[in-house]
Amino acid sequence: MLHGTKRQLSRREFFGRSAGLAAAAWTLEQSQVLKAMPQAESMLGKVKIRDVQTATIQLNYPAHLVKITTEQGPFGIGEAFNGTGVLDNIGRLKRYVIGEDPLQVDYLLNRMLEGTSGHHGAYMRAVSGIETALWDLAGKILNVPVYVLLGGKFRDRLLVYHDTGSPRTADPKPWVEEALRSKDYGFKAMKFDLDWESRGQGVAGKPYQYRREVWNRSISAQEQRQWVRIIEEILKALGPGYDVAVDCHWEYNTRDALRLAQALEPLNLWFLEDPIPPDNPDAMARLAAATRTPIATGENLDTRGQFRPYVEKQACDIVQPDPQRCGGLLEAKRIADLADLYYITFACHNMCTPVGATAAGHACAAIRSFVALESDSIEIPWWKDIIVNDGGKFYRDGFLTLSGKPGFGVELNEDVAKAHLAPGTQWFR
Repeated sequence: MLHGTKRQLSRREFFGRSAGLAAAAWTLEQSQVLKAMPQAESMLGKVKIRDVQTATIQLNYPAHLVKITTEQGPFGIGEAFNGTGVLDNIGRLKRYVIGEDPLQVDYLLNRMLEGTSGHHGAYMRAVSGIETALWDLAGKILNVPVYVLLGGKFRDRLLVYHDTGSPRTADPKPWVEEALRSKDYGFKAMKFDLDWESRGQGVAGKPYQYRREVWNRSISAQEQRQWVRIIEEILKALGPGYDVAVDCHWEYNTRDALRLAQALEPLNLWFLEDPIPPDNPDAMARLAAATRTPIATGENLDTRGQFRPYVEKQACDIVQPDPQRCGGLLEAKRIADLADLYYITFACHNMCTPVGATAAGHACAAIRSFVALESDSIEIPWWKDIIVNDGGKFYRDGFLTLSGKPGFGVELNEDVAKAHLAPGTQWFR
């Protein structure tokens, strides 16, 4: 009897300790949520938006930062994809959020969408910039990283691929040099633009060296041989363990794009991006079904509505929404979740300052099907210094690691940012 009692006590002790360990593990895992509770109690419903302001940084293109200020002091920073009319639309949209509670992010997103008739183009880029800044502000109010508010993170580090410079030559040597520069920076994945003789060149009346003409979207046999050779040499120079993708910027017709995709199959390309225009999901589905080369698309699409036919027709292997133009961080996650129903993965298009890149990173961390985040503009010496940093690389060893600080965890370096304002623009007006 005594022995049985001892065994019973031992089991009780065992289960008690197990429960304690489980509780401790839960506490560690959920500590960021728990940390938000007292902050939420004191701030919930008490913060009101005062204004929405913009500042444009001149990279290789104008990058539009968005700042949301409040009557109570906290502010949020986001970024909108560049384009004509974006700033004007932000000015028109801010009346739908001023005076509102910034924690009601999805409600404010829909208020902006339903307040006017435009759901695409420059209007959607403006909406995306405001939505992104709202998330940063919400995270700061609640004292948690944005990825927590988006459902929590699936990963601690985000694979980043380098959107390289693309030499305008058929000689593989400069392309190999570009690949090795990416490798030296630390990238494990990279993308090249093989369409250096672009439609813009043809439309402007500048003569082609290899391409026959712009209007029929054709790829000549000579161009195809050159491109295959360039990728072969890049892969040989990099060695094993590197992922290489190709971007075609929606330049070509379906038949020639398919010939190219099939010619690249022996090289095990990571993906072929936008080989044909994005206006016809049936044509893209035909292409995707007829090649082993993975097809990626999506940077020109806004919202789940535009992505839906591509997903349902399985017209691509990878979706590529851009959070700064597709409707914001939550919409990017919703697009990824829709695609995941068909086991289509998500690679984040990204063309912005470190503010936008970090914001996109929070969505990527919270997306199950995420595979990679695009890099942009790292060749500009001061690009990483737009935000306060420790002097090191923004992307380290080919990955982005989020800080875990409230909001996006970034602080603008005002001296650097102000020194590179786009001509004719002002600092957060």
